[in-house]
Amino acid sequence: MPRTTNALFNQRFLLGIYAPFILELIIYAIYLFAKGAEFNFGVVLWSVILFAPALFIYMISPMIIYFISGLGNYYKKNLQDNIDSLFIFSDDEKISDEKQKNKIREEIDIKLIPELVSNVRGLYIDSYISRSRDNKKDNLLSNFETIFLFSTIWASLSFANFIGIIILHFTPISLDFIILDQIDNWVNIVVFALLFAALAIVSELLAYYSLGRLRKLMLETLPIVTYVDEEEQIKQNNYIRAVSQFPLDSVVNESVLRKHKRSIDQILEKELSPPLSDAIRVYARNQVAKQQAWRIYKPILDDLEIPAEQTAVIMDRFFASPFYDIARDVFSYDHEVNSLKTDIEYVKNRLKLWEEISEEEKATSLLFLFRSSEQLFKSILDRFGARIDVYTNFTMILQFLREKEIITEKEEDSFNTIRKKRNTLVHQSGRIVKISKKEVESFLKNLEKVLLRVEKQFKKESKEK
Repeated sequence: MPRTTNALFNQRFLLGIYAPFILELIIYAIYLFAKGAEFNFGVVLWSVILFAPALFIYMISPMIIYFISGLGNYYKKNLQDNIDSLFIFSDDEKISDEKQKNKIREEIDIKLIPELVSNVRGLYIDSYISRSRDNKKDNLLSNFETIFLFSTIWASLSFANFIGIIILHFTPISLDFIILDQIDNWVNIVVFALLFAALAIVSELLAYYSLGRLRKLMLETLPIVTYVDEEEQIKQNNYIRAVSQFPLDSVVNESVLRKHKRSIDQILEKELSPPLSDAIRVYARNQVAKQQAWRIYKPILDDLEIPAEQTAVIMDRFFASPFYDIARDVFSYDHEVNSLKTDIEYVKNRLKLWEEISEEEKATSLLFLFRSSEQLFKSILDRFGARIDVYTNFTMILQFLREKEIITEKEEDSFNTIRKKRNTLVHQSGRIVKISKKEVESFLKNLEKVLLRVEKQFKKESKEK
């Protein structure tokens, strides 16, 4: 058995499953000691006997975790809640027919999603057995699986002890292999009953907490199409860039660099290798998952007689949303793209909790969004060779983009709405500004449309050259 598999077996089986049974036998041994009984080798015998049922529980544990966690339903809801952003990309002008989009949504819900969900159980069971501990997320998932198994089994045993204590007040428990005397003292009954009840409740709470983390980690580690928060990926990518761009020459002089080049290279490799390996693994896993999903999705589009041009747009967006790639062509520096991505992803995350967050957080989201869009629009102006005076205020920027047919009149109104509210927040501090979720969502959609038009303009200029 490989060393990684041995490590997982030791962790999940010994700590997650076998340890609770051993703890239960230790409690029984303490009970016998408190009663003044001599050491009973039956306790040792039971520790050996329980190895077999514990091993059986380990063999079926991936199915137990899968069904108790409700991973299938959780994944299904994740897909259904994000159909547009994962499969349809309704912000694209080439997919503008609402009736057509509703048909696609309906077919995805009926045909594609059930097929994707049906594959999850097998993928999880396979990963449970063959998972490597080299990956941080996989390792974290294994840890929470161990916590869940331990807390669930220990909660069940503690509840059984709670019931047993109550029974012992009325009658002794006498079996061929175990003898528990009747407990007449009410104080002892209450103390031990409360103790086991507390252990059961705490264990259940721990199991409930680990379930939430398990579901999230399962989606992040399995090769499946899913909507995930990109904030952690942004941080990881920024870390990789920071390490690769570290200014060594500003820290040590050239002679020291030459003398210790091998040691420095090893240090950089040690820092860069794990996050870069994780990033490559995540990207490859997502691409494989999307390729498998596309084999199911493409026939659905063909059956609906979706035009080839629209199918091509959907395919391009499905495999890699071009938003930040286009922005990379617009901006002059990578850090500007990273700043845009960080701000927009922050706003998207806030939108999910819009009804729950405070007015201050809504205002912060608006300011972040305005800052990013203003910088983006100024970079677009650079590409079009705009006059210096156009840069002076946001209104003139919008007018210029309108003249260049980069934005429509309706989109200009949407941008102006956010501009006015931003100006109120900045120049009239203390004044309460009502910011609706619809306004922010409209701004984001229009921002993506602007970038898609910019890309089209770039391609047109490239062909003319």
